[in-house]
Amino acid sequence: MTTRVSFGIQNIFSLASRERCMTNFKRLTTPRYGKMPTDTAAVLVPLCKVAEKPSLLYTVRCTNLRTNSGEVSFPGGPINQDDTPVQTALRETYQQIGLRAEKIDVWGQGPPLPGRNNKIMITPVVGSISTLVQEDLNINVSEVAEVFTVPIEMLCEAKNQYYTQFSNGFILPVFVIEEYKIWGITAFITHAFLGSALTKDVYKNEWMKKKIVIDK
Repeated sequence: MTTRVSFGIQNIFSLASRERCMTNFKRLTTPRYGKMPTDTAAVLVPLCKVAEKPSLLYTVRCTNLRTNSGEVSFPGGPINQDDTPVQTALRETYQQIGLRAEKIDVWGQGPPLPGRNNKIMITPVVGSISTLVQEDLNINVSEVAEVFTVPIEMLCEAKNQYYTQFSNGFILPVFVIEEYKIWGITAFITHAFLGSALTKDVYKNEWMKKKIVIDK
């Protein structure tokens, strides 16, 4: 008889959850359209514990930036010629929010995913911070307007899950947490991470039931 193991929120930092997450995360696939972009970037998916609650960390980009201004994103940026996605994610995280590489336990990376309008390929790198406190952060205000964390239990609640359909036909999840709207590639990576780390009895993928219009 096979025993079904439930991977829940409270044991998400365990070795078994980590192995499950990265095995599934590396299998990510998304529809491709048009020519493969040559520009590349990497982002960190920061799993952290805040006040004993497993959470994900996000940034709000400054409104004066040329691309994706004012939007919610994971810390990250362009990959330099001699850097790996992991090196890029750690470097950009430190430059943007002051979180040092030695605080981050890197789990691994997923496959490159197409960003908005298929102009860039973005590699998500998963890393955990066992306990995150305010003193760990030093925000670069020229790039980041705000840093916030969302408890994973809130991301798993159906009332916070929506979806949007883009003009190219792509349907992607949206998470609305209080005043924050997480959408686009950031929402897809969030969804992919939750689905990779947690079992379906915990993260039930309810977002396809409620459509939301993104004002962009």
